[in-house]
Amino acid sequence: MKKYNFLKLGLVLFLAIGMVISGCKKEEETPEPDPQKGSTSVQEVSTDDNYQQKVTDEIFQDVESVMSAGNQRSIDWLPCNATIDSANVVNDTVTYYITYHGLNCEETLYRTGQVRVHRHVNENWMMQGATVIIEIINFNVIHVQTQYSITINGTQTHTNVTGGLLVQLGFVLTEVIHKTTGFMTIQFDDNTNRTWNIARRMLYTGTLGDFTVAMDGFGLVGSYSNVVTWGVSRSGDQFYISTPQSVVITQACNWNPVSGIETIDIPSSTTGATLTFGYDENNQPIEPGDCPSKYKMDWYYNGYSGTIFLWL
Repeated sequence: MKKYNFLKLGLVLFLAIGMVISGCKKEEETPEPDPQKGSTSVQEVSTDDNYQQKVTDEIFQDVESVMSAGNQRSIDWLPCNATIDSANVVNDTVTYYITYHGLNCEETLYRTGQVRVHRHVNENWMMQGATVIIEIINFNVIHVQTQYSITINGTQTHTNVTGGLLVQLGFVLTEVIHKTTGFMTIQFDDNTNRTWNIARRMLYTGTLGDFTVAMDGFGLVGSYSNVVTWGVSRSGDQFYISTPQSVVITQACNWNPVSGIETIDIPSSTTGATLTFGYDENNQPIEPGDCPSKYKMDWYYNGYSGTIFLWL
């Protein structure tokens, strides 16, 4: 009888130890979320989006200058290190070719590739509501200072909402509004290839050489409104970037945003951030007329949150 009780007790202890070990394994299989992952993912989306926006904005300004080439004030505003050709009219469309082979005018970006611009033969770009179709073909851009590189392919529709030309600002016009929609793929320098969509409204004021741009998103994607860009990040996450407050960009500050707010949402991982623009190198809000060095990111991820300041 004692031998039987001893064996029974041993079996109970064996099962108890097994349950403890099993419980430990389950805890190891479901680790706590890493808060660093949350800030890293929105940083990646923000950095990539800021760069592609600066690159595509330069493309649209180059297109504007080509479309304005008949205006005397636009002669010195043509793209640097680019060859411009126009093809014969095919049916009702004329096509312009901009082939890039060097630095931009500010010498901050090294650009190669081609942009094709299609417009209706009877539609002058300065007309209200005029539209051009822009094809971006193997457009590779290297940031001179950081060597950060992307290659863009895609098609954009660019609309002159108000009419008029940017070169007329300050002496004929007080504002010009453009809208851009479209789709593109972006290959990053780590060879990942992701999709990007645009629904951007740009309100230009100022004068030639000293433009100020208020940028807003006008996309409605699912439950997200005021969306300016959305797509799949290089990490494979669906993202949405919206503008609850206009982002103001100035030519005097090298086309960097000096004020405004964007939000980033990555719904698959309950991750997001609010970006507030207009901070100096000491993480303090800039004074009116000053140029920023950083922007603030208030991020959240799966119950975690934090604030960091990122360089422009």
